[in-house]
Amino acid sequence: MTVRVGIASNHLIHPTDRFGTNFIDYIQRDYVTGLRQAGTLPVVLPLGDPKDAEDYISGVDGLLLSGGQGVSPILYGEEPLAEVAETDIYRDEFEISLIRAAQDAGKPVIGICRGMQIINVALGGTLYQDVYKQAGATEKHNQYPTSWEIPTHHITTAEDSWLNRILGERFAVNSFHHQGLHEPGENLKVIARSDDKVAEAVESDDGKIIGVEFHPEMMRVAHPEFQKIFDYFVNLVQNNTHN
Repeated sequence: MTVRVGIASNHLIHPTDRFGTNFIDYIQRDYVTGLRQAGTLPVVLPLGDPKDAEDYISGVDGLLLSGGQGVSPILYGEEPLAEVAETDIYRDEFEISLIRAAQDAGKPVIGICRGMQIINVALGGTLYQDVYKQAGATEKHNQYPTSWEIPTHHITTAEDSWLNRILGERFAVNSFHHQGLHEPGENLKVIARSDDKVAEAVESDDGKIIGVEFHPEMMRVAHPEFQKIFDYFVNLVQNNTHN
């Protein structure tokens, strides 16, 4: 049986030249392609009411949270600093509900970039609103306009962590963020960091929730080893479904 992985959508909330106020829900194709290559059926979950999260999760076997806007600091008890860029409380609240519904149902979850951050907040953790101002980061964590697929800084993984097992102890990744994990959420541990100590990957105590701060979906064509992250997650979903 082919397992289904739900991908929480992003959405346009500002008028554009192309769409005007005909707003759309969307997801970047690279996430879909990475999951398809791993042998699953991706299902895009349009942004909706948090009360519908349980019904959405009932129709999938796992959940992927993608990148995008910053997470609203008020959700972890802080007022926003001047450095905070665009946030989207509607998306935040919906995705938090999806994560909690998936956790209650015992279904695996993966977060990528913002996705890892919203997982942490959903589990009661906090974020650095700006890793340079609050965490003393010294490396370039937003490489734009350098091309998406190019790795620009190194990370080191914890021994015997899921990421260490599939990609090794040390490797280079791309980077497009300025927020980052501060206090880990309940039963969540940091299993990789950059050389300036910014959290780069996480894993829950039961192994069903994982996340990375970088973007493997953007690197997987030029650097095929990063497809292993999607393969690992889909295998996790398959094994969980069969148990």
